Amino acid sequence: MDDAAPSARDWSSLPLDALSSIFVRLGALDVLMGAGLVCRSWLEAANFLDVWRSIDMVKHDSVFLKGDAVLREMAKVVINRSDGQLRVFVGGMFVTDELIKYIMERSPSLTTLRLVSCFGVFSKQLASVIKESPLLELHSLELENIDLTMRELTTVLESCPILEVLGLHYCFLINYSDEHTLRAKFTRIKSMTLKWDDECCVD
Repeated sequence: MDDAAPSARDWSSLPLDALSSIFVRLGALDVLMGAGLVCRSWLEAANFLDVWRSIDMVKHDSVFLKGDAVLREMAKVVINRSDGQLRVFVGGMFVTDELIKYIMERSPSLTTLRLVSCFGVFSKQLASVIKESPLLELHSLELENIDLTMRELTTVLESCPILEVLGLHYCFLINYSDEHTLRAKFTRIKSMTLKWDDECCVD
């Protein structure tokens, strides 16, 4: 009986397309923080644009261990590596209006934007940037615990001509009367969810 231990798999020998598929599932943050630096073939696989088209910086455990400035720089690295192909961005408290400006100016293919507990991100300066760089591909916008006004929200929505999904959760500067205005003005939005407490209004 052969009790010899099986030889270790050489993961560096995997085809680049297989490695890049694994990296896409792993997520841009994990690739950025080390997976893409293991060896030459992993570094090559990390250069595939598919790896950098989506970044969720809310659910990842490392977000709670790093400072806001570091997280903003990490986000910018991912945005740069996406080479204009970023499709999904999810960010939390570390996000500033400067970072949102950075995303909008460099991510014309953005389809999904979700921001959670970001304050002061929709400044007058950013509103002018949105007008100059409209989010032509944005399909879904979700804002949770964001201090934007009705005027700021209107400016954003007017710059998203194909937006289909809008979610506003605990955005207390938007009230019930504003809800009716939004639904009447932006009938093209197929799904609109507004939530201020345990009750939720959905179309």
